[in-house]
Amino acid sequence: MTEYEVCQCESDVYDAMESRLMQMTFWAHKAVLFEKIKKKIEEQEGEKLEKIADILVEASRIRAKTGQEAEKDKQELNDKLKETFEE
Repeated sequence: MTEYEVCQCESDVYDAMESRLMQMTFWAHKAVLFEKIKKKIEEQEGEKLEKIADILVEASRIRAKTGQEAEKDKQELNDKLKETFEE
């Protein structure tokens, strides 16, 4: 192997490492931005999202029921969900 080939090989390693590090930096920025967005959503819409979460938990309970009672509860749930989204 010539001196040029050794230098080229080392250069390739550093280029690859720099590329990986830049990719990691992008991922870190993306993760931080994601957390900031979540925090803003919680601040601005937390109460509404809490209501929606309650409705969805109730929906999972209703799924266990059968028959006419379940249909009535399911309709009430759909009405609540629609009303909450329209707030």
